[in-house]
Amino acid sequence: MMSSAEPPIMKSFYIIPRIPGRFVGIWPQEKRPWFKNLMSAFGLIVVLIGACGETLYGILNLDNLVSALEAFCPGTTKAVCVLKLSIFVIYHRQWFEFVKRLRKMLCANQDDKAQQILIDVSTTANRFTLLLFTSGFTTGTCFVVLPLIMGIYRWSQDQPIQIQLPFNIILPEFATEHHWFPLTYMVLTASSYWTGFIFSFVDGFFVCSCLYISGIFRVVKHDIRSAFADLDGVDYCTPSMNAGIRVKLGYIIERHNAIFDLCSELSRQSSVIVLMHFISAAFVLCSTILDIMLNTSSLSGLTYICYIAAALTQLFLYCYGGNHVSDSSLDVAATVYDIEWYKCDARTRKMILMILRRSQRAKTIAVPFFTPSLPAFSSILSTTGSYITLLKTFL
Repeated sequence: MMSSAEPPIMKSFYIIPRIPGRFVGIWPQEKRPWFKNLMSAFGLIVVLIGACGETLYGILNLDNLVSALEAFCPGTTKAVCVLKLSIFVIYHRQWFEFVKRLRKMLCANQDDKAQQILIDVSTTANRFTLLLFTSGFTTGTCFVVLPLIMGIYRWSQDQPIQIQLPFNIILPEFATEHHWFPLTYMVLTASSYWTGFIFSFVDGFFVCSCLYISGIFRVVKHDIRSAFADLDGVDYCTPSMNAGIRVKLGYIIERHNAIFDLCSELSRQSSVIVLMHFISAAFVLCSTILDIMLNTSSLSGLTYICYIAAALTQLFLYCYGGNHVSDSSLDVAATVYDIEWYKCDARTRKMILMILRRSQRAKTIAVPFFTPSLPAFSSILSTTGSYITLLKTFL
């Protein structure tokens, strides 16, 4: 048993998503201080400016498909990020309660092996989130730096310097005037980086939550094996052994039910986020790939290669997290079946049957029309390929 009051898993608990979440001001808290509201309001405004201006640019320039796609791709991502940020701000108390419940369940079993299981899962989750953060930051940097590189090149070649913003966007006329241009560029730069911070936190929070839940399922498997460890080498279970097993099974059943409730809560609170992300995913991937195929600028093509890498990372992590939860919940049934339950008495077998029947149906992070899973990831990629093939016939 661990002697420390705080188990080791708490040292890595949401350690990567917590950074962009606190920077943007949307890390779940019971009471939000005024400066957190100010930071999230600023993020909402700058990302909303980008989402509206870029989408409007794409609509008004449909005759130039490359320019329209270069506006639609980041514009769609920003629109979804506005939704994600709004949901975390509006329902911050519910998210705080979810994190509180999850923390309690992770700390419930402080056995060395159980904690090691959770630490391994947490390490994987934080590495994925770091990958997500890195891809988003790199993409944002490419968008911001590209116009500066082009400007320096024109200046070095004694060519006329053109006013070029990081994104194709519709803004008021004064925003591109000489005196206001630096401020406009900084606002759009903030819009780019805030978008990366928002989806790094929200998507990273989702995949970490899913992997933590799957880790708790694994701990339940460990507890089940531990509860029946005394049956090895005996022909039947004595009354005292049955009584001891029933006490342990009562705790396991209570914990198993709590995990299912936690999954349902995560599904309920993230359903709109996951649904809108999946709806936009095929469009974003299709638009980005088409833009790379049609774009003749190598620097711009490099930017959108980074962009598609970030978009694929986002989509994969949603599907990977959901798939991990369902697989881990099903593994509990296999563990229960493999133990020597036939050595127990009828009363103990009934308790075993309760766990077995509930775990035979996979627990999924279900949202309307979609269930995040690896087959869903494959299906979206297939749909994207079909859209691209269809659109190429018209180009």
